[in-house]
Amino acid sequence: MSDDVVDQLKKIQVSKLTLGLVGSIIFVSAVVTWNAAQLASRIDNLEASVAAIEVVDTSNLVTTSQLLAAIQAIPAPAPVDLSHLATTDMVESLVAVEQAAYEDLSDDLGDIQDSVAHLLADADHEPAWVEPLEEIQERLEEIGWELGDLWWRTDMSEQACRTRKWCDDWYDENW
Repeated sequence: MSDDVVDQLKKIQVSKLTLGLVGSIIFVSAVVTWNAAQLASRIDNLEASVAAIEVVDTSNLVTTSQLLAAIQAIPAPAPVDLSHLATTDMVESLVAVEQAAYEDLSDDLGDIQDSVAHLLADADHEPAWVEPLEEIQERLEEIGWELGDLWWRTDMSEQACRTRKWCDDWYDENW
């Protein structure tokens, strides 16, 4: 009887098409599984990176006031000749230059206001005043940026100067 079973198994035939189909299904399944595992690994790494970014420790950051205090706390190694450095005359000349620049900007603003008044007075006569008005508006915007830059430079100069005692005293006496 066992001989019949072996004979029957030998008689079972599988076509090449079926074997190819089964092989291709196994191959496609393996590729999809492999790519899914790689993608899951990349997502896990991304989640870990996001979690690390979200938990930033800001306790070790230094503020500007701490930095200025540290700079002021640095002891001078020996008496230093400051004659070649900025003096009160130089600071006053810097202030004068900045004031002159501010006055120039103020003059430009006054000229622009006069131009706008003139254009508005002639608006009924000629409709081509819109184009110069746009130019004036652009120049006003530039002047605003220049004024902001001037105030920022003044503030930075004062902060830098106040790191020295003689300059800090000068500012306290004159401002």
